[in-house]
Amino acid sequence: MLLRIARWLFQLPGRLFGMIFSRRLTTFIFFMLVALGVIAVKRYLRTDPQAEPLSPTAQPHYDIQREVPPREARGQCGGPLQDNQGSPWPDSAGYLRQPDAQERGRTQRITLDNQHNAFAVRVKLASAENPQRVADLFIPAAASFSIQTTAAERYVMKVKDIQSGCSYRSQPFALASDHNWRLPISLHSHGKVQFQAIDAGQF
Repeated sequence: MLLRIARWLFQLPGRLFGMIFSRRLTTFIFFMLVALGVIAVKRYLRTDPQAEPLSPTAQPHYDIQREVPPREARGQCGGPLQDNQGSPWPDSAGYLRQPDAQERGRTQRITLDNQHNAFAVRVKLASAENPQRVADLFIPAAASFSIQTTAAERYVMKVKDIQSGCSYRSQPFALASDHNWRLPISLHSHGKVQFQAIDAGQF
């Protein structure tokens, strides 16, 4: 009995394929199905199931505000300044250029305070309405200097750091004319007078 079953199983493939290949149409269909199966397997193996479909997306725009570093950090100021265009710097605070004759009107006393700085400065203080009326003076480190000037509605101050060679200009600022003022020279902090860096030619 077992011998008959084994013989029948051994002859089954031959009988099956014999029936398939007995007709040409059946043979053609068989090979077509095999070819389609092979193609389907190849496509499946090439497909990355983790890949995401590509779609055009807009690139993000980042608006980054960067603070401009102090001019000293850029090393473009050419300091220290050994002299004032060939003339030695004074030993004490004083005028480098005397202001023009005082106009008639109310005068006020303005003290320019450089006591909190470890560097000497050259200062130009002018009226915003009349830039020709300017006081040009030198103040050593840790010192101050007072001037008596005709009161103006607004002032503009320029400061040159003798140690670094950098120059700064203030925004126009107002000082009430009914009393005297003391203005600390603070180039990198937020005080009453706000400064911004300028080129040496603008000083």
